[in-house]
Amino acid sequence: MSDADIQVKKLSLKYILILILCVISVIAVLIFTTPQKKPELREIPATQVTLQAIEQRAIQPIEQVSGHLQPVRSSALNFELSGQVQVRHVEPGNRVNEGETLITLQRGDQQDALAEAQAQLSQEQKAIERDRRVLKLVSENRQLQAREVARLDQLGQKSLASKSLRDSASQLLLQQQREEEQLKYSVETSKARLTLKHAAVRRAERNVARTTLSAPYAGVVNAVHVEAGDYVAPNQVALELLQLDQLDLNLDVNGTTAAMLHLGQQVMIDVASEQRAGTIVALQTSPDTATFTHAVRIRLDGKGLQSGTQAIASLKLKALPDALVVPVAAILHQNDESFIFIAAEGKLRRVAVTLLVRQGQRQVVSGEIHAGEMVVARDVAFLTDGQSVVHE
Repeated sequence: MSDADIQVKKLSLKYILILILCVISVIAVLIFTTPQKKPELREIPATQVTLQAIEQRAIQPIEQVSGHLQPVRSSALNFELSGQVQVRHVEPGNRVNEGETLITLQRGDQQDALAEAQAQLSQEQKAIERDRRVLKLVSENRQLQAREVARLDQLGQKSLASKSLRDSASQLLLQQQREEEQLKYSVETSKARLTLKHAAVRRAERNVARTTLSAPYAGVVNAVHVEAGDYVAPNQVALELLQLDQLDLNLDVNGTTAAMLHLGQQVMIDVASEQRAGTIVALQTSPDTATFTHAVRIRLDGKGLQSGTQAIASLKLKALPDALVVPVAAILHQNDESFIFIAAEGKLRRVAVTLLVRQGQRQVVSGEIHAGEMVVARDVAFLTDGQSVVHE
């Protein structure tokens, strides 16, 4: 490289450095001489809300609780003894009357046992009658023999009768006395023996009756679990019977609701697109330890209804003559607490309230509120205390 080229290269670097310094100087001058804008404070526009006055009126609270209709009685019937099914008289769906025969077992052994018990009773009765007649005869003979022994004793004192004759007469008297005592025992215990025989007959009669399974009440056969020829045991369910002339609606309610109910109270029930009247027939006083709810049973006429149908009971609670009512949508739920927003002079005030009863889209509340105050009726999730608002 020549000296001229080196000289040119040095000049180029010098001019580049000068250019860079000039650019930096210009940028610095622009930064320091640019006027700063002052921030403008912009007022947040007021939120538009829908207001509604807090109402004060008489409320008849009604709590609706749903459940399913169940038979007033449901029985799983079984035989009390073992045996083979002879006849199955009914099928599922059949209506039966109280006492009607449902299933019968082979009863030959039971009938033989009854005949044997009856024969033993008759035999015992005849034996007791015989013993009474024989006892009468033996007592008369014993009295005659006693007089004979007394006569021989008198003759013996006068040496008119031998000692051997008197001893034979005395021995015969003892035999008759022993026989009389045995017969007396037999006659005196006859009542107890007859009681045992009668008990055996009644037991055999019950066993014969137990070979027939009868309806304990009028109802509808729900299921039959045995066929003719099957062998059944005492613990085996043979048939299911339902009583459907009345139906029960079993509900679970909280303690507040249970405290306002009473036995015999009339309740309206919505079922199968119609209203039916029912009566409270059972009310659990102490709550269930697991759910802390009270069981309520309502009974209604089952005509035209099916077991298992869903039903809704309208339970009338204690009347509230001066209740404060707000829309349900006006309630803000936060951390297990409830609030409403009162609007006054364009500002919101958040007020804690206690929820009482609900009627449709209306909620009865209590707290530091008064009738006539304007409450935000809906869209309260993003509102805050002190917020500016305008109403529609």
